Amino acid sequence: MALHGASNGTRDDPLFHHLHTVLPPAGIGVATFDRRGEGASSGVRSRGRFDLQVEDALAVLEALEVKRVGFWGLSQGAWIGPLAAVASHRVGFLVLIASTGVTPSEQMMYATAEQLRRAGYDEAVVRRALALRHMFDEWVHGRALDHGSELGLELRATREEPWRPLVFLPPGLLSEKERHLWIEEMDFDPRPVFRRVRVPTLLFYGEDDEWSPVAPSIEAWQQAGEEVQTVVIPAAGHDLRLPDGTLAPKYERTLLDWLCSGELQQTD
Repeated sequence: MALHGASNGTRDDPLFHHLHTVLPPAGIGVATFDRRGEGASSGVRSRGRFDLQVEDALAVLEALEVKRVGFWGLSQGAWIGPLAAVASHRVGFLVLIASTGVTPSEQMMYATAEQLRRAGYDEAVVRRALALRHMFDEWVHGRALDHGSELGLELRATREEPWRPLVFLPPGLLSEKERHLWIEEMDFDPRPVFRRVRVPTLLFYGEDDEWSPVAPSIEAWQQAGEEVQTVVIPAAGHDLRLPDGTLAPKYERTLLDWLCSGELQQTD
């Protein structure tokens, strides 16, 4: 069953289409669904609400009348998968792409710097952008509430800067409810969850990941036990695409070999 990345909560993700193309001929079914509040799914949007996404993933799992079910997750979905595996004994295995081993807050500091540099901005802009994110984080957590006016002015002052969309911050200050939701998402620490995973897990990372730090993520998973296999694909990005835009062939080969292996099948 496929779990969404943060940016696309529908069944239209190209990597979902790839799963539907390559896995059924190998005898492996694929279940995809629209995230709560997106596409054809009703309800309040659950993007960034990890507890709700786990609840929905397990509900879909329980509706599947098959003996063995695993989760495939991309980026944010690669946090939901381990959370669900820890919560339910019915999760048989995990395949995770860009499973980030730091908090979303730390990830977004990395992502902001990478996106700005790759867009051609100089280090002065990078420093200003990261300082703005840090200021916002301090204010959200109540450590600099007296600087709210200063932060609000800086958010408004940078609103028209061409680099501003790559800082991934709201246009102004948040309400109290919004602050709590921001903290709930951005402070999530995946490392204790990874350590509790007890099912066979296949990890894929693109060596040239533009959204998540690879080395700290692999290090975080090294505490999870002996049933974790890690594959780093040279020149690939966050979604395992190569510079020419094609999906890395090594990903497909390794995915099929691992899912069809006798060793994995014997872990039931």
